[in-house]
Amino acid sequence: MQLTSKSQPTLEGKDLRVYWLLLNHGRAGPREVQRSLRFSSVTVATHHLEKLAEMGLVVKDEEGKYQVTKEISTGSLRHFARVGRLRFPRLLFYMVLTITVSASYLLLAPPVEYVPKLFIVMLTAIVVASLGYESWVIWRDAPF
Repeated sequence: MQLTSKSQPTLEGKDLRVYWLLLNHGRAGPREVQRSLRFSSVTVATHHLEKLAEMGLVVKDEEGKYQVTKEISTGSLRHFARVGRLRFPRLLFYMVLTITVSASYLLLAPPVEYVPKLFIVMLTAIVVASLGYESWVIWRDAPF
C-alpha cells in the first residue's frame, strides 16, 4: 500500500485484484476469494482482505464475508466507469458517442458538396478503431 498526495490508498498486485473482485461481486468470504483468484491458500486471501479492511475500504460482516464500504479510483481502476455492477473502460463511452454523432450526421444532414460523406466515414472509422484499441488495452490490463 502506498499513499498518494491526497492520502488515498494506492492498490496494486493482489490487493487490487481482491478489491476488484469485491467491487464486482458485492461481498465474498476468504474461501470464495481464494477460489476465484486462484490464490495458493485461504490464508493469503484472508491476509489481503484484512489489509483492505485496515485501509478502510472493506468491512467484514457477522457471517465472515467482506464487502466494499468505500469506492476509490486508483491505479487501473480509474480507467473504468460503472453502470450498476457492470464496469467497462471509459473510452467505450467516447467510441459510442463518436459512432452516434457520425451516424446521425450521415443520416440527417443535408448533402453538402464540400464535405464528402466518405471523409466522415473514414474519419469515424479511424477514431473508432483508435478508441476501440485503447479500450481493449485497458480491459486487458484490468486486475481480474
